[in-house]
Amino acid sequence: MRPPAPVRTGCLAVLLAATALASQLRAAQAATWEEVPREQLALARSSIEPGAGAEAIFWKVWVDDATSSTGLRQVRNHYVRIKIFTEQAAQDYSKIDIDYPLLDASVDDVDARTTQPDGTIVPLDRKTVVKVTVAKKKGVEIRRRSFAPPALRPGCVVEYRYREERFGEKASAFDLQLDIPVEKLAYFVRPLKLRGWTLRQMRFHSTAVASKGAVNGYFETTAENLPAYKPEPFDPPEYQQRPWLLDYYTTEELTSADEFWRGYGRRIWQWFEDYTEPDMDALALAGEVAHGAASDDERVQRLAEWIQREFRICWADDPDSLRAAGLHPNRSLRETLRQKGGTSADANLAFAGLARGLNLQVRLLRVPSRRDWFFDQNMMNGWFLPSMQIVVQVGDSWRAYAPATRYLAWDMLPWDEEAQPALLCQRDSSRFVATPAGNPERSRVTRVGTFVLAEDGTVEGDVTLSFTGHLNEDLRTAFAGLGGSDVDSTLVREAGWSGTSLRISQVRLVAGRDERAPFAVSCHLVLPEFATVTGKHIYLEPSVLHARRSAPFTASTRRAPVYFRYPWSERDSLSLRLPEGWKAEAVEAPEPVQEPGVAAFESSLRPSEDGRSLVYLRSLRVGERGAIFFPAKEYPVVKRLFEQILERDRVAVTLSRAEAKP
Repeated sequence: MRPPAPVRTGCLAVLLAATALASQLRAAQAATWEEVPREQLALARSSIEPGAGAEAIFWKVWVDDATSSTGLRQVRNHYVRIKIFTEQAAQDYSKIDIDYPLLDASVDDVDARTTQPDGTIVPLDRKTVVKVTVAKKKGVEIRRRSFAPPALRPGCVVEYRYREERFGEKASAFDLQLDIPVEKLAYFVRPLKLRGWTLRQMRFHSTAVASKGAVNGYFETTAENLPAYKPEPFDPPEYQQRPWLLDYYTTEELTSADEFWRGYGRRIWQWFEDYTEPDMDALALAGEVAHGAASDDERVQRLAEWIQREFRICWADDPDSLRAAGLHPNRSLRETLRQKGGTSADANLAFAGLARGLNLQVRLLRVPSRRDWFFDQNMMNGWFLPSMQIVVQVGDSWRAYAPATRYLAWDMLPWDEEAQPALLCQRDSSRFVATPAGNPERSRVTRVGTFVLAEDGTVEGDVTLSFTGHLNEDLRTAFAGLGGSDVDSTLVREAGWSGTSLRISQVRLVAGRDERAPFAVSCHLVLPEFATVTGKHIYLEPSVLHARRSAPFTASTRRAPVYFRYPWSERDSLSLRLPEGWKAEAVEAPEPVQEPGVAAFESSLRPSEDGRSLVYLRSLRVGERGAIFFPAKEYPVVKRLFEQILERDRVAVTLSRAEAKP
């Protein structure tokens, strides 16, 4: 069973049957090419960003809402016109991909044409449009429609259009900034007409938006002269920076944020109290699972680990996915515990019910995610609090748990739910509290390597990398479903290795059946001419795996804040066998680097007992005390810090030939 829908958004299915979506007016508008004016063909450069290789003259979208059994059903008809200025842009647009989630959307009716500078029109052969399923993005399987606009060259205008259908949405997001400059972006929305329901719009990071009243049933929202969105390394989520709109339906009048969230929390509290009330079977199961536990800490751990071990979680919550997993939607705690399976929400609620069965004090947190944007209490819609955590009183303290989380230990929270303002749902005093920040030591990459240095400077050896916590999630997701050369290239990318001469082989993934266990990758590395060789000396950078990395921050100035998704740590232990007859001269470790609240770095280097090898140890902690966000004005400090770390990673030791014994 799911909690009440946010602001009752998404409950429209009980009010209406599915209706026809596309009006005749919209179909006629979206399916007709507009004449390309001469001045657009003659345009020599972008009017918004003079150095841009291409510019969207317009992007128009007609939006039709209706309802279905899963919530809002929506059709968007897109019509895009792009001016090509440069050879590079012509190359960039020689193939256009339209990606969409396989289970939640569809794209069809793709068409395109190219107008040459002299006005000649070259249509797309629609038989060349292909449809493929591509690798997952953020755990979601993606379908792609691809086509090659014909006869692209500088000066031409390329146009394309397509029909996009979305299923089961509870709200609709619309971009107000794209990856290229846009002269005009326009949305024409034809909302549902339901007695008592209002379509409400929220705007984010933008005031330069114009709205017009309904014409033929469509409300127009436009924005003009929009610069391209340009991401920066380690910047905040895309929609924390891009301007965008959110449309949603509601029956409620909005008042102050405090009043809205108190009312919302009270409703959720009542539902949670009723749903997690344990019956006799739940009491018996809780006692069985926690039998022998000596403390509340241990009882909570037993329950959480039982959920992770025994409860079969379907990570998609739609009915079709549940049926495919041999599960049915749960309508009560009793059903949930009987089938020992369901959605991740069901699993967390089962944990709460069992905890109540042990007479533990339990509360519910509704939690936002910072994967896509940062929550603000003025976002007065429960749609922005999609997740739940269960707060349990353990001794004298209250602790938050989300045992139905993939890849993480029983007492870890998802990274996007750490250090968040979460709504504590109570009858009379619902309020926002902060979820705990992450610990760098819980998300660690450990590197262990044994290398041999040749006299020509080549370094060769074996290395194993092990990932825990949030890094475990990232690496398991990155390697999911890969094979062959894709595994090698993914390892090089995820490890941050660089250098065209680097050779990698014998890659072995150690994932295991337990998704929460550390993920490990081992491989054989060859780095030709890694060390610098002169007649009498060899200059070796003993960090090996870090010495050729690029600096994470290279720009002198920065627009966006620096944002690390979560704290992490690194531990390296490397052994480097020296060539026969060579020894290290003075071996000194670089000075540590310490920036309180940001990062701490230290390394050491020492000869082995027989003097034939060097042993290099390295430690890095980032995000100490949960500090992962730094305003743009602090960029010089962060940049200098990571430059200092990189300097230490590139410190070289001098090797010389050992004197021959008499």
